[in-house]
Amino acid sequence: MNLTNSDIKYIRSLKQKKIRDSEKKFLLEGWHSLYDALNSDYEIDFIGISQFAINNPENERVINRAKKKKISIREIKNNQLNLITDTINSQGVVALVHQKNEIFESNKLIDAKLIVACDGINDPGNLGTIIRTCDWFGVDAVFLNNGCVSLYNEKVIRATAGSIFHLKIYENIEYEIVLPQLKINGFKIIGTTLNGKSLYSFTPQTKQVIILGSEAHGIDKDVFQLVDEVVSIPRFGRGESLNVGIACGVILSYFKNK
Repeated sequence: MNLTNSDIKYIRSLKQKKIRDSEKKFLLEGWHSLYDALNSDYEIDFIGISQFAINNPENERVINRAKKKKISIREIKNNQLNLITDTINSQGVVALVHQKNEIFESNKLIDAKLIVACDGINDPGNLGTIIRTCDWFGVDAVFLNNGCVSLYNEKVIRATAGSIFHLKIYENIEYEIVLPQLKINGFKIIGTTLNGKSLYSFTPQTKQVIILGSEAHGIDKDVFQLVDEVVSIPRFGRGESLNVGIACGVILSYFKNK
């Protein structure tokens, strides 16, 4: 069965956040990310595969996995792919996936040790990189507040490289409500700025939330009032600032090695 023009029109409409949010679905591109999705508890409506990709033996593992889960596989034409994908060199596969909105409850994270909280991270590439980095370092959960770009933005999904399917990610978190609850459960709240104490002189706690603010505005002042400690990555050169995604990796590497 082929994807119809009405299917393509519907998929294209999901590029708009208001439609994506009302439909609770998103477009996924790429074989690696699709394999991760197939091995998660995300629901997939259908998969569209181009003729050149479906005949490639390298993709057989993913196709077999989809068939085993009884997910509809349809052929998508190259001109249809060009209408819905942003990548220059498409891998010839897309999927329509249901969003999964995690509901925060503090008792769900009672055994967590390390949480990353994003405050106003509105660049899709940065947010995707942070999620991918958190996955690498085994973070227990990622929080996003209303100031962050949508988790299901296509550029965010692509930048996570499949890590979105490995992590507990909570959207629309109100830090003024959630952080005090976590403090009661023994978490220390660690803020990151350009002028805190050196990261390398800080002794990580047993349970902590690391807050990452936007590069332009930092951590919101109301959120900052809830912070227990403030740390910075020491600067040795002349750079004005550090990309927040890279900063996330440096901080998590230190915390995990300690």
